[in-house]
Amino acid sequence: MKSCILNLTGVVAAIGTLSLLTSVDGLAQESVVIVDVFVPHVSTVPANAGDKVGIFVREKISKRLKENTEGSRLPPGRAVLFVHGSLAPSLPVFDLPYQDYSWMVAFAEGGFDAFAMDHTGFGRSPRPEMNDPCNFDAEAQSVVIPNPLVTHCDPTYGYTLTNSQSDWDEIDTVVDYIRELRGVERVSLVGWSRGGPRTAGYAARHPEKVDKLVLLAPAYSALGPSAAPRNIPRDGFPMTLITREMYMQERWHGRVACDGQIDPDIEPIVWQTILGVDPLGSVWGPPDGVLRVSTATQWGWNKEYAGRVQAPTLIFMGEQDFLFEAAEPLYSDLTGTASKVLITMECATHYAFWESLHYKLMQGVSMEWLTTGKYQGQTGGVYTIRQGVQ
Repeated sequence: MKSCILNLTGVVAAIGTLSLLTSVDGLAQESVVIVDVFVPHVSTVPANAGDKVGIFVREKISKRLKENTEGSRLPPGRAVLFVHGSLAPSLPVFDLPYQDYSWMVAFAEGGFDAFAMDHTGFGRSPRPEMNDPCNFDAEAQSVVIPNPLVTHCDPTYGYTLTNSQSDWDEIDTVVDYIRELRGVERVSLVGWSRGGPRTAGYAARHPEKVDKLVLLAPAYSALGPSAAPRNIPRDGFPMTLITREMYMQERWHGRVACDGQIDPDIEPIVWQTILGVDPLGSVWGPPDGVLRVSTATQWGWNKEYAGRVQAPTLIFMGEQDFLFEAAEPLYSDLTGTASKVLITMECATHYAFWESLHYKLMQGVSMEWLTTGKYQGQTGGVYTIRQGVQ
């Protein structure tokens, strides 16, 4: 992968283009074109700063819309970029190959040009210093003994991997790629979990490039630091890991509150899709592998910067989400935008996009927001959705 990235020479390297025919309720939908690319980027991640790398981006667009926009501009408000959090790369979250759970397919069929990116340390984007299992802390190393480690070892890179600025730099590169590709001034952003600080923090700094925001269970601290710490990178480890049991039982199922909240057949698809973009993690540790997660130093997403966001902003938060307490302070601190809506969802966790009661409604409401800047005809307010019913 690294050699392919280094040979980009300033142009986008397409790694695959195909069409597929989806079917919902037995009715064939229009074909959706898939384009996977590595967008050229000069890294600002300390571990590989200055290197020419490729940020993985997937695009899904209806065949009809693609044909109608060749050589011309995409209609306003129709370009959207999905940005993952710290607990999974973009494809398992936004393009899950299970029934009609894929947000990217739903958006493409709804007339959007949908893009999703992987940040450094995730999915198919670069993973500097993450191929050495010694670069875990002692607890995580224990999980990968005796496979691939024989015993505990000292790290070969003793720092956290990414940071807020490197995240924003990668988003900026991808946003500029989309703007040039589709001839648009602004791109809408959808961010989940730590994708909230990534997307909204970026919007606060580049209001001229962002159309609208949708934040799914966003991380937020009103009192967080505004400026970067003095020493970057910070001491630590470049990655940690999550096992299937930790992910599915402790982080997800342990917070489920309602009958019928999760389709019992979805969990293996989620885990298979997560490991499908991490071939190395898939063979480390226990028989069902581990998810390798990069570490980060964060700043610049607090009350000061929330107040600088100008884009109309929609927030979704589940009542069983471990970040639930962050939702109302963030909503209150978004003082720079004239349009903001907070929707809390009964019977929903941090992973509501994989949950039966809300995922389809979330898709529809998000597309309405990105198209009109309104929820049920309103540009502001706090609402509660009860078990998937508005």
